[in-house]
Amino acid sequence: MGKLTIADIAARAGVSKATVSRVLNDRAEGVGAETRARIRAILETTGFQPSAMARGLATGESRSVGLIVPDVTNPFHPLLVSGAEQALSDAGYSLFLCNTGSDAAKQGDYIRVLIDKRVDGVILDSVGFEAEAQVRLLEREGIPVVLLDCVIGRRAQRHGVFLDNGHGVREAMAFLFRRPDRRLVFISGPPDVSQSVDRRESVEALAREWGLDGGRLTTLDGDFTLERGCQLTTERIRSRRAGRAPPFNAVFAANDMMALGALKALRQGGVSVPGEVEVMGYDDIPFARLLDPPLSTVAQPAREMGAASAELLLRLIGAEKPRRKTVVMKPRLILRGTTLDPEIFHTESYRGANHAEL
Repeated sequence: MGKLTIADIAARAGVSKATVSRVLNDRAEGVGAETRARIRAILETTGFQPSAMARGLATGESRSVGLIVPDVTNPFHPLLVSGAEQALSDAGYSLFLCNTGSDAAKQGDYIRVLIDKRVDGVILDSVGFEAEAQVRLLEREGIPVVLLDCVIGRRAQRHGVFLDNGHGVREAMAFLFRRPDRRLVFISGPPDVSQSVDRRESVEALAREWGLDGGRLTTLDGDFTLERGCQLTTERIRSRRAGRAPPFNAVFAANDMMALGALKALRQGGVSVPGEVEVMGYDDIPFARLLDPPLSTVAQPAREMGAASAELLLRLIGAEKPRRKTVVMKPRLILRGTTLDPEIFHTESYRGANHAEL
């Protein structure tokens, strides 16, 4: 026998499909107590479970949410996903995970798919600043949207969960420039990603505030990948050794993947870390603490951010007015083996020494 349908249950109970649907969805109107008990007994005996799509059509809710991320191969994004998925699962919602591969056009395709699937809401970790039109499409369809770790338009314009990148960059830069002879290479991320822009602008603002010249701070254009971090650092090592670039004794990458690439290049180039060059990342992906030496980094509360985005979206789906339209979380500096013990810089031996650099 094939899978039972609502029509089969209705035939056995001698009622209409609409009556069965009211019982399945706990609607009190239009069903007497005796009929309700008879239908429930048949449901229990047969073990009938309505499909999610059928229930969604009956209730106007799919009990599902779409989550769009730019790159699931970056270990940071699964942390966001796990936090959101757990909060949604606890509330009885399923998750459609969409990976855009950092392709704005593919992101638009996924948004249209999620609309067709009648999801109850969307969490968007966007790529590209042109996402404004895509978000407006969701809004026109009456689908609540929460931005996660990205800014589209003005931050206060839409509901979202964000990181205080200015705070994270200041913490990292203050630590790195504790050293009076610091010569830093900063590897920025892609120019069309709001997190990357925030971090670069924060570095540049501090450089102006602290009066850092080109000899003390050099900015390179990265793309958040390990390969680009390795390539840029390799080129910098070669340029320095050929006398075409100034010396440097630290690398600060705008995410951990590029920091891992920098570490690879430094190791291949025979440069000691942290003795000659200190390295700082941003994110605190799980691999960061497993490296040798383990990576110093600016840690984002990724799982908490994912969970907060889901909780905010659930309030919007329930037509509640959230107490706060935006949630801003603070990162924290984590010092590990790719940076020197800060106490060393307060000693007489350090102040009188010739400090290593590349």
